This record gives sequence, C-alpha cells and structure tokens, in this order.
Amino acid sequence: MIHFRQCPVQRQWVSHRVLVARLVASFIAAPGTLLVVPCAIAQAVYSTPDAAVTALVDALSHSDPGALKHVLGNDFERFIPTQAIGHDDIYDFLGAWSQGHEIVMDPSAGSRHRAHLRVGESGWTLPIPLIEGTHGWRFDPAAAKDEMLTLRIGRNERAAMLTSLAYLDAQNDYRNLTGHYARRLVSTPGHHDGLYWPAAPDEAQSPLGPLVTVMRQDSPISADGYHGYRFRILSRQGNHASGGAANYVQDGVMTKGCALIAWPARYGSTGVMSFIVNQDGQIYQKDLGPHTERTALALGAFDPDPSWRLVRP
Repeated sequence: MIHFRQCPVQRQWVSHRVLVARLVASFIAAPGTLLVVPCAIAQAVYSTPDAAVTALVDALSHSDPGALKHVLGNDFERFIPTQAIGHDDIYDFLGAWSQGHEIVMDPSAGSRHRAHLRVGESGWTLPIPLIEGTHGWRFDPAAAKDEMLTLRIGRNERAAMLTSLAYLDAQNDYRNLTGHYARRLVSTPGHHDGLYWPAAPDEAQSPLGPLVTVMRQDSPISADGYHGYRFRILSRQGNHASGGAANYVQDGVMTKGCALIAWPARYGSTGVMSFIVNQDGQIYQKDLGPHTERTALALGAFDPDPSWRLVRP
C-alpha cells in the first residue's frame, strides 16, 4: 500500500530543515565584528561576508532574540516565516556548519557584490543572500522571501512528479486486485471503486493511504492540496499519446490505460508547472499560466502535444 507519507522529496527537505525560517526563529544571537551600529535595533553591517556569517552562527548558538534581530534586521519576520520552529532545526544547521561551510559569490549579480552561505556535506545553500553596500556586508531578508518561494516551488514540483509516479504504482496494484484501473482517487462510501478506502480490520488495505483525500481538487481538508498540488484522473488520451487517441473506459470499466494531471493549488505560490502522465510512465510538464486551475479542470485527455515537455523528477 502506498501512503504518501515519506516521498524522497520530503525526506530530503527534512534533512535540510535549516531553511531560513527554521534557523532564525529559535531566538538566538551574538554580534560579530561590526562596522556600523547606529542604534540598538538597526541591522548590523560587517567588514566581510565571513564576519556576517560568523555573527549569524554565533547568534544561533545562544538564546537572544535581540541579537538575532541585530544580525538580520529588526523586521526580518516580515519576509521570513518563523512558525513551527524547534531547537532540533538549529542543531541540524549547526551540525551541518561543523561538517563544512563556505561563502560562494553570486556571478549573476553583475557588478553588485552578492554572496550565499553553503553548509554541510551536501552543500545546502542558505536562502538569505549577503549583499555588499557602501559600508560593508549585510544579510538581505527581503530577497530571502523570493528565494524561499523559489525553493518551495521547486520542492513542490518535484514532489508532484514523484506523486504522479506513485499514482501509477497504485493503479497497477488496484488493477491486480480488480482486473481494471480505478476511475476515482477516493472511493465512494461503502465501495472500493477508488484508490483509497478506509479498510476494516478484516479488509484488504487500499492501494493509497488516507492522505490521498487532500489531493483532489474538491478537497475539504487542505486549500493547498498535497505538497501544494491538486490531482485528477484522466480517462482518455489524445492524438499525441503513444498509440493515438483512445478512450481508456469500455463498458463503464477503465481497462485500456490510466492517466493523471497534477497542477499547482495556487499558481505562482505553491507551484508553476503542471504535469501529466499515463500508464507508460512518461511525465510531461507545461506552464498553464495564471488560469492554471481552470485549464487543468478543462483538460479531458492525456495529450502531450509539442507544448508539453518531457521531464524527469
């Protein structure tokens, strides 16, 4: 049975729990070598990127919210979410720091000096950039908001692709049980006509676990779907699919194939790309634009024309 509890993307993200929101909100602190300190709540400016990073790391190994605001700026929480933070997240970051760290200059910044901190053996990059101004270097939490959004979208899009492949595995399990594919993600009450049903103690477990209930476009549980995406089963394929146009359903039973579309629950916030896949296991992506949900709901068939691009998770 596939539960969608720990897809590889989720495991990787948990191992990188030092995403800035999880670093800065344990209220920890200590200043480094300061050049400009106009007042107690002003953001510190440092002589080098290394001095700025050292101040942040020192801050994350003591407990002092005032000093943390001094390093990142008094209003950093306007840009960086600080909910659901634990001390374990700080320990994860400090452990990665002890494994190795480096300051990496950003070549795309042009004449403006900009850098990032990388830590750990995997080279995880802190999404708060360092920028050089007239008086020295400082962290730029405002820019972190955009970088964190980019990271979240990338994570969600990869999760959507992996979930689409897990859907195919679940459909194959369902076909082994019933001789045909499921036309629903969630079974109607009292039936086994979908990929998930709440099994009684003496019943066979469903191919998908209960988290599938948040995947539907009409989910009453989560406005952001599953990892920021909604999913819908497609029962036909178009001319651009292998084998040409075909209806997967015959005599009310889906036996000829199965397909799926995944689209971001909030375009531009939880994801950008939409994805389609069928029983052949080839994933295609396309940016459906600001009216993504309307377009995705209107899509009637798996039909990867040239506007869709073949991708791998």
